[in-house]
Amino acid sequence: MKKTLALLLLLTVVRLDAATSNGNDFALDYSEAKTDRDRKILAEDAQGRPHFFRYLKITDLVEVEEGGKKIVKIAATEPSSLYSVRFSISSPVSLKLLLEDPATGIGDALAVTGNLNSVDSSAQTIELDKTIIRHKDRSERKPGKELLAEVSPDAVVYSFTEGPRPISVKARDRDLLEKRDGIMAQGGKEAWFKFLEEELAKRAAGGKQP
Repeated sequence: MKKTLALLLLLTVVRLDAATSNGNDFALDYSEAKTDRDRKILAEDAQGRPHFFRYLKITDLVEVEEGGKKIVKIAATEPSSLYSVRFSISSPVSLKLLLEDPATGIGDALAVTGNLNSVDSSAQTIELDKTIIRHKDRSERKPGKELLAEVSPDAVVYSFTEGPRPISVKARDRDLLEKRDGIMAQGGKEAWFKFLEEELAKRAAGGKQP
């Protein structure tokens, strides 16, 4: 029960401005979830939101035409979870990136952003919609989580919406989240809201780190 409550708090991710989430983190967290309930919470939170994935190693690449429009359908392995991420590319800019010398093929890796459409634990697949290619990537498997902060310190990684106002925490301030459990245990939601608001205000003003 405590673990589920912690998961619910962790997944209070901001939806304002369609903030992009870390796809590698999502895939790893989902693959390691212990119960169907935890997987359901993760999937429902991520549904329809844009996620940024790195190190996707292509296992299948097929060119098709639909309605006279060229589309490239791709399946690629996400390294931290070993799930297959599946998506279609139709944007002219993304298609051009695929064809840039050397042309992208099976075994190459991509970094992409796409809206999470569905995830299936039994098939170990993640389906994305409205996917665009960010850049060609290296197929390097890193231990643990891939941080979106490697690419953008402004990426929103957490938000708290149970206070007087929503508070968003960006990747550069992620260390604040390490204090969440202690503060929540001692003072509850009000104390957690106050801590986040005060510390983020200090940082925005160039004050000391906690």
